[in-house]
Amino acid sequence: MLRSKLSELHAEDNIAVLTIDNGPKNLLTAPEFIDRREFLSWLDHNPQVGALVITGQGRHFSHGADVSLFGEGSVTELSEKLESARELLRTIERLPIITAAAINGGCFGGGLEIALSCQFRIASPSAFLGLPEIMHGVVPGMGGMERLYRLLGKEKALGMILRGEMIGAKTALEMGLVTKLSENKNSFDETIAFVKELLSGKSLTQIHAIIDTVNLAEEGAADPSKGKFEAALAETSKK
Repeated sequence: MLRSKLSELHAEDNIAVLTIDNGPKNLLTAPEFIDRREFLSWLDHNPQVGALVITGQGRHFSHGADVSLFGEGSVTELSEKLESARELLRTIERLPIITAAAINGGCFGGGLEIALSCQFRIASPSAFLGLPEIMHGVVPGMGGMERLYRLLGKEKALGMILRGEMIGAKTALEMGLVTKLSENKNSFDETIAFVKELLSGKSLTQIHAIIDTVNLAEEGAADPSKGKFEAALAETSKK
């Protein structure tokens, strides 16, 4: 288990579970909610992991940044903290494993930016999602604007960000912001079941090959699947 002031990371068989845990609203009192290097080291020591589920402890995923801390420190210090968080979310986004956010309750600001770094988002019917930073005189600072644009397109993303809209789970599903709604009040168990279904019957070599290819293709790499078939075939031949 890896524990920080804001989160806990542990493995349930071949699924890593990263839980944001900081008070009733799981506020991000620091943008980097888990140390990136420690996170990567933990994954290296748990090579069986084929999926990562991110969730929040208790009723909420995360209400995002603690706005009372916005005025603390210099702009340079805040910029450095935000860049560390952006690099962490880029790392999560590029992982060659399945990633999913189990969203309950409020998923706002930095919380939604974290969820957007995952490939899939499973929300409880009572969840609300939004980037309300515009209401506090700032804008999303952890890469959420560009990820929302890539997911929803220009018109929907701009409307949601400029209005600081809080979107209910059903509307979020219709917009394409979430992958599916859970049947229960807590989405965690269904998110685990969702990733287990995707993992079922596949080797880690296959999982890594598929996700790495799609990640490279998204980045514009030439011939991103080169060698992937051969690697999977070689593993199969050894069995």
